[in-house]
Amino acid sequence: MSDAAPVPLSRSVDLQSVAAFARELVAALRQRPGVEALNVLRAGVHAHCPQCQFRLFGEDVLALAASQAPAPETSPKLHRLAQGYCARQGCESRFYEFTFDPVPGVDWETLLAALDAALGAQAEAAATEAAAPAATASAPGRTRLRVAVGLALIVVLLVVRHVLTGGAIPWIREPRRFTADPATMPKLGQTNTEPFRAPADTNRPRTFRAAPPSGPR
Repeated sequence: MSDAAPVPLSRSVDLQSVAAFARELVAALRQRPGVEALNVLRAGVHAHCPQCQFRLFGEDVLALAASQAPAPETSPKLHRLAQGYCARQGCESRFYEFTFDPVPGVDWETLLAALDAALGAQAEAAATEAAAPAATASAPGRTRLRVAVGLALIVVLLVVRHVLTGGAIPWIREPRRFTADPATMPKLGQTNTEPFRAPADTNRPRTFRAAPPSGPR
């Protein structure tokens, strides 16, 4: 009894990664000894949009795998595919259905498994690279925040100390002004020409009156 004929394989590919999928597919075929990538693509690879039924053939996959995306002037449909959109203008489909027909000398199952591993590694590396700048940028931001909080705390402490030690705060707390009671002051003539004799009530405490607050400035 003969072995069963091989059956085609199918794979849904997100349009955001369809160009990377095509590049990895072509690279994997070129690494196979004795395999002509273009011939295999023509004979065994095609895709279609499940929404608008746009069809993609082996030559298109090879063109999509080029290092530079096709220019919109030369191939507007492939240019849209390279940008992550359906090749048909106005179609909002987000994936294409790829079909891999049996081709002698090509084990699609093994090749696609290796291709999935390569694409997964690329996605993980891209995610790590995208997260690194965000983490680097957040560190200086945290440092600036700590410095600002520290400076604000120092200013508050200085203001509190200034108030507690009797300092004046413009427009908030004006310094108190004192005047001496003339009755408790010695006469000028006694001070200059005669030895000062303290009155009997020398021990009486002198009285100071606070000057009235000044009017609005």
